[in-house]
Amino acid sequence: MKPFTYIVPKTLAEAADAAKQADTMLKAAGIDVVDRLKERLLTPAQVVNLLPLRDELQGITVDANGELRIGALVTLTQLERHAALQAPALQALRESAAMTATPQVRHRATVAGNLLQFTRCWYVRSEAHRCLHGGTGPTCLAMTGDNRYHAVMGWSDCVRVHPSNLAPPLLALGAEFTTSLDGKTRRRKLAELFPAEPRALLPEHTLAAGEIVTALHVPAPAAGARSAYSESREKQSFDWATTACAVRLVLDGDTIEAADLVLGAVAPVPLPRPRAAKLLVGQKASPTLFQKVGAAAFADAMPLGHNKYKLTVGPAIVRDALERATR
Repeated sequence: MKPFTYIVPKTLAEAADAAKQADTMLKAAGIDVVDRLKERLLTPAQVVNLLPLRDELQGITVDANGELRIGALVTLTQLERHAALQAPALQALRESAAMTATPQVRHRATVAGNLLQFTRCWYVRSEAHRCLHGGTGPTCLAMTGDNRYHAVMGWSDCVRVHPSNLAPPLLALGAEFTTSLDGKTRRRKLAELFPAEPRALLPEHTLAAGEIVTALHVPAPAAGARSAYSESREKQSFDWATTACAVRLVLDGDTIEAADLVLGAVAPVPLPRPRAAKLLVGQKASPTLFQKVGAAAFADAMPLGHNKYKLTVGPAIVRDALERATR
């Protein structure tokens, strides 16, 4: 690990000023950051620790209008256990937090860190390889190499997948995020945190240098809203999803009045599937309907040499999420 200056700010403004300096990176819990430092994928001159800013960046509250505010430094365990997330409408977010990694990691890992983590592609994470996404090679090595965990849709010149468990349910729930930059606060749709056209030379997020995520905002659930999250993976603990799906449904009796469906672990960004979700609207829950929606969610998939299984497993995960959301 290359030596670096470790900055412990006292205020958000102090952290932001330090983060704008060249060759500086931010860390919260550092679950992913420390790995990348040890692997020499990152060699910053400065590292800014955000954990001392818990008073400004933590806490889960419900506003008078029913909107849920989640501080960027809220841990996954806090998110999973908080009373405000126990309603069926927020089940997907609670479930995704509970499934992540291990209890030890969840006690430490933060909401913003989960959203902003780097891809787990072994080519870009290895010093032995020269990959386009890492900026050290001419092409995406996974396209023709070992791509069993890689993208089956939404890619152009890089087949990495986004590893966040929280991103699909937050997108399905219509979340927004707030950032601080140059003393100014900005609030945007969560979809804007991820590149609209995820290319190899773009990072996993769209934040500007020195821009700090301060909170997530989930709108008040509609009457009759329910949600669920489901994922497949090889191990029950400390593993990343091979496919994932979050759904949000608004039920009027037995009829689905509104629906959102977002896939995870199948594209370089969390991937909303509005056409598949539209098939649910005005319909009553049934195995036949859910099978149709699962197939539609993967209709334009482009599997690689080693990940065709995602076209079988993925629709089953969609069906599972829909079944649990309508129980």
